Amino acid sequence: MFLSNLKRLGLALGLGAAMLTSSVGLPGSVGRAADTVVRYAVDGFVLGTLIRVADAKGYFAEEGIDARLLTFSYGVDTVDAVLAGQADFGVIIDMPLLARFSSGKLATPAFIGIPNPGWHKLYVSPDYKSIADLKGKKIAVASGTAQEFVTRIHLRDNGIDPDKDVELVGLASLFEIIGAMKSGRVDTAWIWGQGIKELGDDPKFRFEADDSIVNQKTIALLVVAKDYLDNNRDTVLATLRALDKAAKDVASDLDEAAAIVAKGIAGDAEKIRPVIQGQNYALSFEAAGMASLKSKLDFLVASGVIDPAYDLNDYVDLEILREAAPSVEIVDEIK
Repeated sequence: MFLSNLKRLGLALGLGAAMLTSSVGLPGSVGRAADTVVRYAVDGFVLGTLIRVADAKGYFAEEGIDARLLTFSYGVDTVDAVLAGQADFGVIIDMPLLARFSSGKLATPAFIGIPNPGWHKLYVSPDYKSIADLKGKKIAVASGTAQEFVTRIHLRDNGIDPDKDVELVGLASLFEIIGAMKSGRVDTAWIWGQGIKELGDDPKFRFEADDSIVNQKTIALLVVAKDYLDNNRDTVLATLRALDKAAKDVASDLDEAAAIVAKGIAGDAEKIRPVIQGQNYALSFEAAGMASLKSKLDFLVASGVIDPAYDLNDYVDLEILREAAPSVEIVDEIK
């Protein structure tokens, strides 16, 4: 009888301990529910810097997020992954995002950076004298990216119709563009990043100008599906808080940020550091950037790329950023 009662007491104590453990948690997990799995799509270079830093520094984990990073070639690919339901967040440059807003399925809760001009650089043949020489030439473009936008605006602003006076050759990656130039399949292109050294050492090409001559501000944005934003607002707020911390870290320690990104993309931290520095990473909806975004939308509508027109207010969530990071610059309204 005594042994039987002792067994029952042991069982009761065991159950009580199990219940206590489940209710208060083990050391280090007191009162914490399971982290929310969130899929962040990042590009294969520096556009996803804030996401990589927030993950590496534990800022997502602090917000109760189990971050899963998915790497794609371009920013545009990350947003297509969001549209396809393969990712929850993406990062992208403004122009291709404006076209994708036409789907009615996407929204942006923040600008994540406003890169310095000069990222894209025009490389031409040594006998190039003026932009008129580009008529009839084959020009490589990374289809649907900011590089294509720069290419088109540069031509248009100098009296060359990009759809009639030249042949734009769409290619899938920077290195395909470099390969096409070296093999003679195209005549010229705007190059960026690691491709600059590739062409800088090639006597068949020379640097002509950078994209500051195009006089257009470029915006990098965080993107999420509208349905996700509506149904997971707390997770979007948590993501923004984590990215705001990461942006401050990037500003204060570029070496650390470059090392984190280099590890993520198997790159050279010394070469990546100045590129990150030029992106001016910070959360905002600043006035000048919003004006640039609106002017690009107007251009795309006027050129027939976007039809019908839409209202940016339907796709930009000013209030969620105001709630997550009240100290950052946010316009009162989109005009």
